[in-house]
Amino acid sequence: MNCWIFIVLSVYFFAILVNTAVIPDNDDIDKQGLYSKSDHIVILTDKNFDKKIYGQRNAFLVQFYNSYCGHCRAFAPKFKSLASEIEPWKNIIKLAVLDCSVEENNEICRQFEVMAYPTLRYLHENYVKSNANIGEKLQATDSAEKLKTQLIHKIQNEQSMGRLMFAPSLKIAAYKDIISAVNPLPKNVLYTFLIFENDNSTIGSELAFDINDYEHVMLKRVHDVSELSNVAGVTHFPGLVAVGPNLESTLLTPKIPTKQNLLKAINSFLKSKNYELPLRNIESEDNSKNLNHVKPQSLYSDAVYYSDLEKTLKTSLHTEITRHKTLSDESYLALLEYLDVLILAFPFRGNLKEYVIDLRKNLGNKNQWSGSEIYDLVKRLETKHSPVFSSNIDYIRCKGSEPKYRGYTCGLWTLFHTLTVNAAQLPGSEGARVLKAMHGYVKYFFGCTDCSQHFQDMAARNRIFDVKENDKAILWLWISHNEVNLRLAGDVTEDPEHPKIQFPSATQCPECRLARGAWNLPAVYEYLQKIYGTIITQDTKAAAAPSPISNLDIGLISLLYIFSFIILVLAIKYFFTRHLFRKRRYKHAWGKV
Repeated sequence: MNCWIFIVLSVYFFAILVNTAVIPDNDDIDKQGLYSKSDHIVILTDKNFDKKIYGQRNAFLVQFYNSYCGHCRAFAPKFKSLASEIEPWKNIIKLAVLDCSVEENNEICRQFEVMAYPTLRYLHENYVKSNANIGEKLQATDSAEKLKTQLIHKIQNEQSMGRLMFAPSLKIAAYKDIISAVNPLPKNVLYTFLIFENDNSTIGSELAFDINDYEHVMLKRVHDVSELSNVAGVTHFPGLVAVGPNLESTLLTPKIPTKQNLLKAINSFLKSKNYELPLRNIESEDNSKNLNHVKPQSLYSDAVYYSDLEKTLKTSLHTEITRHKTLSDESYLALLEYLDVLILAFPFRGNLKEYVIDLRKNLGNKNQWSGSEIYDLVKRLETKHSPVFSSNIDYIRCKGSEPKYRGYTCGLWTLFHTLTVNAAQLPGSEGARVLKAMHGYVKYFFGCTDCSQHFQDMAARNRIFDVKENDKAILWLWISHNEVNLRLAGDVTEDPEHPKIQFPSATQCPECRLARGAWNLPAVYEYLQKIYGTIITQDTKAAAAPSPISNLDIGLISLLYIFSFIILVLAIKYFFTRHLFRKRRYKHAWGKV
């Protein structure tokens, strides 16, 4: 009986370990950065990029983005809206995204020469991997509708070059009668829909792709000025006519001929003919994020945590600076100046300072570097000076209520406020030097392209290079930060649980406001010195405890898996062989008598 209990427990333990030790498929990922599979978008990573992109029958529109870029966050809902609307086009073209803020993806972003976010690249079908093949750039428009129009024009151009010939033809032509419009009629086509529109209209092209998976159905674009429009009785445009298997025509133009109404008219007509429409395999939106949302821990809102500074510095070295294909001239000098002010004023702990000094020394050996060379140097020196960064490093005060909020942008503001205040304590005008280094960093390295341009415009308007004194440098950055907060208040990128306010708030610093609400600049200056001159070294683990399963070492799981398997085998062997051992012992005893 005890043996049976032992076996059952072993099997149970074995099953648990098998379930917990499952290693996810590296080719597919459900969510990364600003997007998930439920958005009808292909999530690309360094592990699956080649497999998903190259040699595919369909074309791709790939967005290279940066998850902490404000413009990317604002563009994401538009890209998702487009993906949802053109989901039926997936046999022809798919939308895909790659988050360049993820360190492992950085090499691909360098290969595709991505220097602005978001960057849209059209990759035609059967795309071949090559250093010269970086796709054709499309504009990140301000609406999903404009982006869709741009995409249709691109596909029309592709078909004129002999590509996407398996897709419905988007050509438009003029016809005299029904017979000439439908001929030559493929044998398997039962119903042909004629869309009468002008050459610049995209509605017919959209409809052709919307019904591309309707069997035995085709759609053709017809010039609205052709003779056929009079023959078919089309009086307003875009017009819709259905042609049956016996060339009988039916006018279907709705009163308001929008694309959606025209599509409804097509579907209604087909249903009246007992035609079975294809099922759309559209996944429902994942609402679990709203159910599982947990508000972040309440923290002192203006405090500076070392973990925020450290993670920001690591991100800048691992992903932002190394995204460049080549650094030379002004961008190279901007990098050296950034490292110099870090050495000058960063509140280093452990081996981090020696690491940054060594990095600066090595980068001074030549005046041109590729991004991949810098990345290799960064990683090599981290090994040399290990440990450099804290393990499981994460944001604390800069952590947003959702991953798409705050994070690195908050950390970068915090970093330069801290550098400016610390540099101001040194002899000379080092605070002003930090401002110049910040300008160079934002201009050449900050991943949000629109944000970078806004900052450069503001810096020129507020005369950043005229700042000479330390106290003015501190106040200049504070004024500029509040100017950005004012511009972004209420923006789609604003974290609803961390609204953009004019800081410091009256709660945090009552003496910073005068009776009529004006700023008390001496009090503000003193407050900024106190806040950014005092670094809290709270461990990130105190802010958020990690999931015990997700942080298990995979090697330990493997050992437990093997150990459990061995126990199971021994238990089964013992159960099936124990009677043999007893029999031999009994026979041996009789032999001695």
